[in-house]
Formats: sequence, structure tokens, C-alpha cells
Amino acid sequence: MPFVFALAAQGAGFALYEFSARTVGMGGSVMANDAEPASLAANPALITQLDGTQIQFGATAVLPQATTTITHPLLGPMSRDLEKKTFILPNFYLTHKINDRFSLGLGAFTRFGLAGAYENPSTWAAAAGEAYKVSLTSYSFTPTLAFKASDEVSLAAAAEIMYLDFSENPLLPSPPFPMAFNTKISGTGWSLGGNFALSYKPAWAEKWGFGLTYKTKMDQDLNGSVSTNPAPSAPFIGMGVPPSGNARGKVTLPDSIAAGLSFRPSQKLLLEGGITGTFWSSYDAIRIYYKNMPLVITDPKNYSDAVRLNLGGEYKLNKAWAVRAGYVYDGSPVNPNHMDTIVPVDDRHIFSAGLGYTTGVWGVDAAYAYLAGKDLTGTTNSGLPISYTNGKSHFLALSFKYAFK
Repeated sequence: MPFVFALAAQGAGFALYEFSARTVGMGGSVMANDAEPASLAANPALITQLDGTQIQFGATAVLPQATTTITHPLLGPMSRDLEKKTFILPNFYLTHKINDRFSLGLGAFTRFGLAGAYENPSTWAAAAGEAYKVSLTSYSFTPTLAFKASDEVSLAAAAEIMYLDFSENPLLPSPPFPMAFNTKISGTGWSLGGNFALSYKPAWAEKWGFGLTYKTKMDQDLNGSVSTNPAPSAPFIGMGVPPSGNARGKVTLPDSIAAGLSFRPSQKLLLEGGITGTFWSSYDAIRIYYKNMPLVITDPKNYSDAVRLNLGGEYKLNKAWAVRAGYVYDGSPVNPNHMDTIVPVDDRHIFSAGLGYTTGVWGVDAAYAYLAGKDLTGTTNSGLPISYTNGKSHFLALSFKYAFK
């Protein structure tokens, strides 16, 4: 039965990388160069560069668009667009330099998330059993300790405490059913992971820098409920209508490793390229266990490991102003044999630009990015032909920072 505790977004799989406006503007190429408090999300080892106590906060607005087409065995191809809505990804960072060796930090940001609903789902007979509306809020809290081991090397370790709050509405079949069933799946959960990072700026190659991070898996145990109205009888449960009851969901969010290499050809120009590998193969299925009855629902995903490549640059016009640009190739882990309605886009190309202003004490950054998704054709878990087309998103990011020196 293909309804799920679904997780999705317009990043690879359902990962997000919009940690700050500078990060967005440079296409995520902030692993190995100049630090900002938002480095707590990208590469926390960089915060040893920051003096005193510094604070940064902001948000990214995301405007996704996509079309999903499922071929009904009798009615033929049936398409629906995502509703046009704007979703906000907030972030907050605080760093404090204890002494020349140690720095502390606390980050709050979104690393996995989703939101979306399809237009006119009640007439979308081809999508019976699939989700037509999903909302998930994910917050990662990362208390961090960074250590400057030498003039060249900094290290960091952070605990990642992640909170998930979600709800989902599956589109239940109507014909040949004599009645309509309204179902909502909801739940919350906490999980614990870690983030380990390195920053290397060699004295023998002063123009170069290197950054490396590893983020652990997050095993999520989610407690919630399934609510179906009116309550279905046994025959309808057998035909795919879920009964009401308390339930728990289990899903493993993948670990990842990322590296960045920066080069500063002049005092004004900074360039960086990077790669992120996410081990999505651990995301094999989502399982729902009812607490008050011997019923388990499994939704196969069988994702593949994915690679994200990024290239970005920053040019300082003067001491106050900087312009930025970036490009990202974001590989998708979606299995064409297990496609659903919630991640309606394949590989992504992201083009970005940004602008920054600083007085040395306070600063503001702004950025825009455009995501173009590749079309994809495959089948659902129930074997119906499905395709994703017109996948695209607009990102608008704004950040503010202040240094208490």
C-alpha cells in the first residue's frame, strides 16, 4: 500500500543546503574559505577564524514548481501541478571564541524538509494511494566545539539534535468505492547524530584552502497517528484504506561526506569547488507500525547514493561590498522503479548570484538561485507509469550578522 510518512524537498532526495544567503549565492562553495557564523552548518572547523562573539540569522524563501503525470489503466495519462506556494527555511547561528585555541558555536537550521500539495487532487484518479499533500518541518540544533590545532589546521565536532514535525494526506481511491475516505498521517520525532569537520590552510600554499566534513546517519523513530474518516470496515482496509490508530514510523536519514578546495588568485577574488557524497542507499523504505494492531505498512524507496558538485566565487569590489556567483549539479537518488508524487524532479542544475555588504561589525547578504530539474520517467510502487516534468524552483535568501568585538 503506497501511502507513506513522506520526506521530500527540492534538494537531492530531500536534503537542503540553504544555510545562509552567502551559501546560496556561492552555490554552497563555502567549505574551505572565509568563515561566517553559518559555517556551523557547512564546515564548523572554520569558526576558529571568528573573533569575539558573533551572531547571524536569516531565511531562504523557496518557490517550487513541478508537474507529475500518472497513467491510469482506463483513463490514460493524468497530470497535476504543484500548488504555487512559498516556503520559508529559517536559520540562526551563534559563535564565541574562548581563546586562541578553542571556539564554541550553536547552530539552528533546516537540513531535511518538505512542503507541497497538488492542485485538484480529488479528480486525480490515477494517483490513488499516493500522497497529494505533505508538510514537514525539520530543525537541526548543533552545539559545536572547534579546536585550532595549529596555524594550518582546525578541527570541530558537533552534536546534531534533529526534530521532525510532519503531516501527510494520501489520495485514497474513489471509484469503485461507494464513499470517500479522508486520511491524515501525522507525527513528531527526535534523533541524535554528529558532525565532524576539518579546515586546512597550508603555509606552503597560502592561496589554497581545504575543508572536509562528515555528517552521521540520523535514525528517526517517529510517533504519531493515522486518522481516517469515516472509519473503514475490513473490506476497505484490504483495498488500501488505512484504519485509524496510533502509529510509529521508522526512517534512516543518510550520512554524507563533503569536501571543498578553495583558491585565492588575488586579494579580491576567491574561488572554490566542492563535492558532496550522500549515502542514500540507507534509505531503502519507510515503514509504519500500528501500535494497537498487528499491521505494518512498507513503502519501498531503494534510493541510490548520490553526488553533488558545486563551483562558486566571490569578488570584493572594495572593503564593504562583495559580489558572488555559483553553480551546482545536484544528482538525484530517486529510483525510477519506485517513484512517488512527493519528489517530482530528477537531477538538478542550480544557478545562483549574491551580494554582500559589511562594515566589519555588522553585515547583510542577499542571494537568488534558480533550480532547473531534469525530467524523469518510471513507475510507481503499484506499477503505474509516472513522469516528472517542468521541475523548477526559485530561491531568495537574506542574512544578517553582527560581531560583538
